[in-house]
Amino acid sequence: GPESALEKSPFQLTAADVYDISSVVGRDLLQLHAGPQLPAARARLQFRIVRVLEMLEALVSESSSFYSLNAEFLERLQDPLLFILQPSLGPDQMVIDLTDPNRPRFTLQELRDVLQERNQLKAQLLVVQEELQCYK
Repeated sequence: GPESALEKSPFQLTAADVYDISSVVGRDLLQLHAGPQLPAARARLQFRIVRVLEMLEALVSESSSFYSLNAEFLERLQDPLLFILQPSLGPDQMVIDLTDPNRPRFTLQELRDVLQERNQLKAQLLVVQEELQCYK
């Protein structure tokens, strides 16, 4: 059933799983009314929300480490590639000094893309942290 989506690894989730999780949490919210089942319903909902937050945290953490590893890899790869490509430069092309610490390492568009993605991830993290505060 839809509850099985909560048992999956965050990296195996599909769009349908996200909708299932939303459905399960929504159903639990509707069951929160005064009565003898209130403590059990509240505990069940709290568990599910914590699980969703853990999934989001894992995704944010994974994508953050992915980008830092890729940046490091690209940086290490850049110097040998520039050395190999230098002899093929034409007369109107720029030669980059590999010892210059201020040399450009990424295109402006690459930097913009990484910055935009970082800002999106930070925004998602802030939303999750605010939601977590509601349940403390």
